[in-house]
Amino acid sequence: MSIGMKVLINALSVTNQSGRHVLMGHLNQLRELTQGLHQFVILHHRGNRDIVVKADEYEWLECPESTANWSGRAFWEFRNLNRIVDETESDFLFTPAGVSVPGIRAPQVVFCQNPWCLVPELHQNLKDRAKAALQRKEYRRTVRDATLMVFNSRYMREAYRKNAGNRESDSMVVYQAISDSTWRAAERMGKRAMERNHILSVSAMAPHKGADILVQALRCVRDRGVDAKLTFAGGWPDAEYRRRVESLVDQLGLREAVTFCGWISDEELHELYSRCHVFCLLSRCESFGIPAVEAQSFGTPTVGTDACAIPEIGGDGGLYGPVDDPQSAADHLVNVMTDDALWQQLSRRAAANSQKYRWDMCSRPLLKMFDVIERQRTDLLAGCAT
Repeated sequence: MSIGMKVLINALSVTNQSGRHVLMGHLNQLRELTQGLHQFVILHHRGNRDIVVKADEYEWLECPESTANWSGRAFWEFRNLNRIVDETESDFLFTPAGVSVPGIRAPQVVFCQNPWCLVPELHQNLKDRAKAALQRKEYRRTVRDATLMVFNSRYMREAYRKNAGNRESDSMVVYQAISDSTWRAAERMGKRAMERNHILSVSAMAPHKGADILVQALRCVRDRGVDAKLTFAGGWPDAEYRRRVESLVDQLGLREAVTFCGWISDEELHELYSRCHVFCLLSRCESFGIPAVEAQSFGTPTVGTDACAIPEIGGDGGLYGPVDDPQSAADHLVNVMTDDALWQQLSRRAAANSQKYRWDMCSRPLLKMFDVIERQRTDLLAGCAT
């Protein structure tokens, strides 16, 4: 990796907090690891202007507001990306959108982290099913076209392969890390102020996050004599789903046992990680699960589902059961909260497992993409010479 390259980073699809965290975490670490060898041209729009930071290796290009939504972005990319690749003299295009852009002459490295369209149970209506079918088609094309595919979990790689019916030409699994501020808080706070029987669930609580199943599990836990309380932290992108969950809380007589925090500051979130007895996320679909790792860094055991990436990421620091099974989840929660020896064992394993998710370790495999592009360029030149 001795030849400097220019990389066009298509950040137009990065519109949520998790996407910002992952892209900029990897990008900032790559910049440090390569010590100015490579230059990065980053496309963004006004809606994610907060990712813009000054660095000698970064050049920022702001695109029209229309690129903040899928249809406007696709049309703009079709008309402009080849021109921008040429004008910036970029060696390849890196996109975190999970799909390659059709018709681009430059090699494309595609980062894949959204499994929604690959899980039929999540598609509630005709519009969802049509959108998912279109995305699955684009995923299949990407498997054929991408120079290199980067997956944020083995779960995601297998999901793409199953959908495509074949394997990509080249790929790697690259995990993501938790922030340095969370590491510092975990080292400072640990579990010193733990509240027994306090269950914490952190995410953007979309319907596939299983908040409704967790509420039902809480009812089962309390019916077994464990005076558990539950805190939901994070936004609710589907207002109707939040209303349904709140109605379920009332129906099950849990109003005094459930707290809805909404979005909170990092400091407040760290306090919750330190105080909770167990972390629980019963997702029907999850390509990674950063909050579970954040909780584990505080020594908090996790309870999750076994049908997505959470067991892969959470490892032996948690217990995992079937999707949409409140009884199974309740069994795990009761065991963790009432068996102190089990809790201590899982807490130690959780803390040890979380150590794998630091940026300097997680981002290092991405250096391979420069070698892949250089090898492709060398092969093309050799082919032309013959």
